[in-house]
Amino acid sequence: MLQKYFPNFVGKTQSVMQKDIKSFFHPVNPQMNIPDCEYDRTGLCIAMAKALARNTNHSLYIIDYNRKNFLYVSSNPLFLCGHSPEDVQQKGYAFYFDVVPSDEINRLIEINEAGFRFYYDQPVEKRLDLSIEYNFHIRTSEKHSHLIHHKLTPALLSDNGDIWLALCTVSLSPEKTIGDVVISDHTCTDRYFYSFEGRRWRKQPKLILSDREKEILQLSVKGLSNTEIGETLFIDANTVKFHKKKLFEKLHAENITEAVGIAANMRLI
Repeated sequence: MLQKYFPNFVGKTQSVMQKDIKSFFHPVNPQMNIPDCEYDRTGLCIAMAKALARNTNHSLYIIDYNRKNFLYVSSNPLFLCGHSPEDVQQKGYAFYFDVVPSDEINRLIEINEAGFRFYYDQPVEKRLDLSIEYNFHIRTSEKHSHLIHHKLTPALLSDNGDIWLALCTVSLSPEKTIGDVVISDHTCTDRYFYSFEGRRWRKQPKLILSDREKEILQLSVKGLSNTEIGETLFIDANTVKFHKKKLFEKLHAENITEAVGIAANMRLI
């Protein structure tokens, strides 16, 4: 039974397994102890997550850092990897060890620790304004895996300002590699990139798109071809190609779909 549900744990003792899972919670304030009566407040968060799940093709789940488990898991199959939402919710963080390649687990643990360090360095009133996003692989079978984009946003804080609940969204990554770990501030265009070598966050220089570049991205969202964009903007199709090339360089994108996604996440369009 253990091999079926936790293939990465085969050969490990139960105590070692629990130690690995607890690594995700090392940065969490050990003094946080939210009483059961306070969980009446979580009903609205779950209801909002369910409503959002009905209106998106992303997988959603809610992490409860107080009880160290998953409070809610949507039925979108992308994140489930063949499991039921109930199974994933019951497993909680153990599910990561079931579907994430073992060589990426330590990376996720470091991202988690670095993210919490960043959050706790911020004033309490700023913590709900931040999101952290990154890519990692999940196995859908023994031979196949998907590179997913994972975005975590604090949803509810404790009375002391600790992160109690966080909403996570999971989608297929438009990128081909694991890529960067980024924290974004929803109230502005500030973005911070994590350096694994220096184990620190660095602020990205402000990126500015020209009006023409924004127009091309917005028209691309509508599905217009280079020729159609050129006709709309009264420029040659080759000029559209030139602007797209510059956009790819600025946004570190390989195609227009990826460029649009990156620009939207950075709130540049």
